Amino acid sequence: MGQMKFNTTEENYADVYRNDLPSPDTLLAELHCWRIKWKHRGKEVRLPTTIHETLQLPDVKFFPNVDSFLKVLSALPVLKLEDNKSDKASDRLQAYLDSVPATHWNKSLAMLNINTHVKHDLDVMVDKYCRLYPEDDPEAEADAEEVAEEEAPTK
Repeated sequence: MGQMKFNTTEENYADVYRNDLPSPDTLLAELHCWRIKWKHRGKEVRLPTTIHETLQLPDVKFFPNVDSFLKVLSALPVLKLEDNKSDKASDRLQAYLDSVPATHWNKSLAMLNINTHVKHDLDVMVDKYCRLYPEDDPEAEADAEEVAEEEAPTK
């Protein structure tokens, strides 16, 4: 993030994201301070490589406009269609968007529809999900309730 190059004027950013910034009038000064912060960092300070890493830094809170701007950027969809002409991938994306109501669009499902050539092992995906989120497993909850009922003293 420290290697940001501001090719377009900062005023344009302030205008586009004015409603998302806490104090858009101070954006220019804040960006200047942000550049200086990264330009004069110590050699032991590693540059963050992603927006997410940058947002985890404690001192990003001293730059409220930069913080808000990075949060907006991290929420923007990023999609690179693989084919050179992107015709097939673009067609698959459009087919997904046409077949699903806008209120039910899901970026993960869209990616699965675009990348149909990738083989997915559904069993592995479900097992991994169940290990990562055991509280969402209804079978485990039912088993736990049965055990609790059996262990409860009867009157």
